[in-house]
Amino acid sequence: MSIRKLQPFEQEDMIKVRCIAFNMHVDFLNPQEDPFPSPTEWEWGYFDNGRLVSGIAAIPYRMRFDGHNAGLCGIGNVSTLPEYRRGGKIFAIFQKIFEDEYEKGTEFSSLSPFSHSFYRRVGYELCNCRQNITSKLRSFDILPARGAFIQHFPGGPFDELEAVFNKYIENLNHAIPRDCQPDQRLWQRFTRNDPYKTGICTYIWHNEKDEPKGYIKIKQNEKPWHNDELYIQELAFADSDALYGTLSILSRLQGTDVTWPAPAYIPFSDIMPENWNFSTSIITRDMTRIIHVERALKLMRRPEGRGVYRIEVNDPQLPGNNGVFQVEYDDAGSEVTRVGAPADLTASIQALSQLVTGFRTLDSVLFARKDLTLHGNVDILRKVFTARPSHLTEEF
Repeated sequence: MSIRKLQPFEQEDMIKVRCIAFNMHVDFLNPQEDPFPSPTEWEWGYFDNGRLVSGIAAIPYRMRFDGHNAGLCGIGNVSTLPEYRRGGKIFAIFQKIFEDEYEKGTEFSSLSPFSHSFYRRVGYELCNCRQNITSKLRSFDILPARGAFIQHFPGGPFDELEAVFNKYIENLNHAIPRDCQPDQRLWQRFTRNDPYKTGICTYIWHNEKDEPKGYIKIKQNEKPWHNDELYIQELAFADSDALYGTLSILSRLQGTDVTWPAPAYIPFSDIMPENWNFSTSIITRDMTRIIHVERALKLMRRPEGRGVYRIEVNDPQLPGNNGVFQVEYDDAGSEVTRVGAPADLTASIQALSQLVTGFRTLDSVLFARKDLTLHGNVDILRKVFTARPSHLTEEF
């Protein structure tokens, strides 16, 4: 048995594992070229007697976190051949990835789980929800048409898209800056869809001063002549005025229904005057775990003024995260040190991941979870662990 990063000549072997694991179909005699192939060094494999039987993609990203760009390891393509499953191979690969990312100083890791309970076993926890909004398209007729919309086509400049997006994610935890990978890879992938072939259209909204302030990416129904259902793949806006302005394009489109997996922090019921005309459901989806506790606590938001608190952490996978961390903060920043003093709060790595990313407040975690204990200093901790807007903007 060995666990290591893949060599370039082993990329096809990894694709074959995923074909069997995910019931994918690939014609290796007539392969279709991937315009954005993943570098082989992002792939980790488990080898049994020299045969690749299991693998994980550990994709390097940056993530917006309380006004900073933090390191993020995006996990994808978790796969094992059926005859080798239930032997702990995936957990063994995760252990290697965690150790490697910790040494690099990566603060977080995120993934979209097939099972939340499965990934909790290696320290991940639900830290990002979406609200799935469904509405009749004509409900948006109440939004007045203002400004102008310009359609973006593949190959065109994306400087306006990038300017809007960067403003949109400025204070949005979990959002992925699209310049975090070489050669504008993420923007190239985002803008590649030919609207005439795919039915995916992107429109940039300019306000009355001709400033680009929002954009919307919409997918039509794939069946010809059945474009009644529209799906908003992404909507970005520089401010609340741009949110209203960008949504107003829906009143100009052909169709009957629209679906939007929107960020959970947007109070959609306050945007639409008649709440019976739409429905929302919460998608409890993406999971995050802290990889490097000390670095994450140093980057995390802090209350105004001076203060100090101590957190005791329990992380079975990464011993470097265990112990009591003292955080001293003031208006200039935070200093994090390990101490032997008693903790104000003892938490599992899962509970701490929810608190640090702003997915839960201190009181909500104390109410619902059994894997943390409050010892004192509650006034400071309530000011530290607050809810913040969050939305994971990339698919892994």
